Amino acid sequence: MVYNKHKGNNNEANRYFNYLFISIILVFIAGIVTYGEKFRLWEYAYSYIGMFRTPGGNPNTTSFIIFIAGSLFNSFICFKISSLYEEKLYRLLFGICGTGFLLLMLPCDILNQVHSAGGAMVFGSLWIFSLTGIYVIYHSGKSQKALTYFVLLNITILPYAYLYFINSPLQVIAQKPAIIGLIFIVKMIITEHAGKHVGEDLKREAA
Repeated sequence: MVYNKHKGNNNEANRYFNYLFISIILVFIAGIVTYGEKFRLWEYAYSYIGMFRTPGGNPNTTSFIIFIAGSLFNSFICFKISSLYEEKLYRLLFGICGTGFLLLMLPCDILNQVHSAGGAMVFGSLWIFSLTGIYVIYHSGKSQKALTYFVLLNITILPYAYLYFINSPLQVIAQKPAIIGLIFIVKMIITEHAGKHVGEDLKREAA
C-alpha cells in the first residue's frame, strides 16, 4: 500500500479534533466544580468559567486558571489542525479559530468586548468550515446526509446567533445546544474527510 500523505493528515486532523472536543467538555466540568459560587447552568454562559470574579463578587481563581489553560490548549490544537490541512480555506478557518481561543482567555468580566470577539471568531470559523464541508458532501452525491447535517447545524446555531445579536437573556440557554451542535457537525465533517481519502486509497489499490 502506498502511503497517502493527504489521507494521513486528514486522519490526524480527526484525532486532534477529538482532543479539542474532550478539552472543551473537561474544562466545562472542571470549571463548574471549582467555580467560586454555585454555577447556574441555564443562567451562566460557558465564558463565566473564565471570569476573574463570579457574578456574586466571589474570587474565581481556580476556575479562571482552568479556563485559561483550556483555551491555550484549544488554541494549540486548532493551529495544529490548520497545519494538517492542504486546503487553504480550511487552514485559514482553523487559524482564525485558534486565534479566537487566545482572545477567549481574556475574562469576560474585565475585557468583554475582546473576549466576545474571540468567541465570535471561534463560532464563525467553525460554522463556515461546517458549511463548506456540507457543500463538499452534497456534491459528492450524499445529498441526504448533507441536508441532515445542514439542518442539525443551523437549527442550533442560528437561534443562538440571533439571540446573541439582539442581546437577549435567552442567549445563555441557546448557547449550550449551539456548542454541542457545532462540535458534532464539525466532528462528522472531519471524519468524512478522513473516510473520503481512505476510500480513494482503496479504489486505487483495487485498480
